[in-house]
Amino acid sequence: MAFGKSQLFPYPKAPMQKAKPKSGHLVESVYQSTRAHILDGTYPANTPLRLNKLAAANKVSLIPVREALRLLERERFVVSEVNKGARVAPLSLESLEDLYRVRTLVEVEALRLATRFVDSVFINSLVDTINSAVSELQMNNIENGLDHHRTFHQSIYELSGSEWLCHIVEMLWAHSERYIHLASGQKNFVCSVDDNHHAIIDCLAKGDADGAAESLTADLHGTVELLRDELGQSELQLAG
Repeated sequence: MAFGKSQLFPYPKAPMQKAKPKSGHLVESVYQSTRAHILDGTYPANTPLRLNKLAAANKVSLIPVREALRLLERERFVVSEVNKGARVAPLSLESLEDLYRVRTLVEVEALRLATRFVDSVFINSLVDTINSAVSELQMNNIENGLDHHRTFHQSIYELSGSEWLCHIVEMLWAHSERYIHLASGQKNFVCSVDDNHHAIIDCLAKGDADGAAESLTADLHGTVELLRDELGQSELQLAG
């Protein structure tokens, strides 16, 4: 799932653009299709990625499939083992904690830089965006809800004016997608989205950068806690 298009604001922005593989059209097509299926859960964690099946699904030969899988392995969406082939990278509590630790460092910095450019128009746009996210999630329109959720964060980080921060955030978000989809199935997810994001908005509206940073940190850590039991149980089952 890619960042949705945010409204245009008269502030310095560093658009988040996903890098595309510098390969042929067929390779890119297989890459994009397989990547999308991994992110939306069509190919769950640890799913074997058979060359013949991917080739048939994408109506291509094995050559672009192999190259696409190499690109996905480089991005850590896929793991390959000798004599076993490729499979979707596993989800783990350790990886989640590490990923969200780094996200916190980067996204809090982007938020702090953005705070100086916040005004009432921007605040109103954030309110509308997160209200739309909550509404869609409550109606079980998960994809639409998560699109709005991501746009909320994107709008703030673009306001930072830092191209490099936005580039790093984009990469980290891509690896967060599977965890966010998993978290969206937890019973407290919608309430946490509503409460945590309005807390961020309230602090930004007051120009309270420290408070906004604390609220963002709580939001990110909240996702880890929502998934702690589920991922922990999954790891115990695999170990058993």
